[in-house]
Amino acid sequence: MLYEAFSWRTSAPRPDLTQLRDSPEFSKLLESWGAREGDAAVIAEMGDEAVGAAWYRYWTPERHSYGFVDAAIPEIAMAVAPSHRSQGIGRQLLGALCTVADHAGVQGLSLSVDPANFAAQLYTSAGFRKVGASGTSVTLLREL
Repeated sequence: MLYEAFSWRTSAPRPDLTQLRDSPEFSKLLESWGAREGDAAVIAEMGDEAVGAAWYRYWTPERHSYGFVDAAIPEIAMAVAPSHRSQGIGRQLLGALCTVADHAGVQGLSLSVDPANFAAQLYTSAGFRKVGASGTSVTLLREL
């Protein structure tokens, strides 16, 4: 699903998975997944097929991704398989992840999104607000 999150542009050629997997930004997001305290994820399945996922993880000021706000606020990422988009799966995943975070005592969630990404509207309608910008993307925060 991380590949799908990186490949959200339907009008652009999809990157080569092998090359993307070797990129520092991609590999950093997967490094020690599940072994770091606070990593959490929800997965949407249809039958035996994973069709979407949303996850969060904590970062530090020294080592973080684009949606970093604070070490106490985990950053989320989310993706839905192209064949299952625009069916409400992303909204359900986001709601489920917010519930997991709230039950874990998380004070908020942040993310980075390109305003051209069709998911940007979902995030703002779910209560995320702009708190910054990095390159062509905006950083959003939702307090829980």
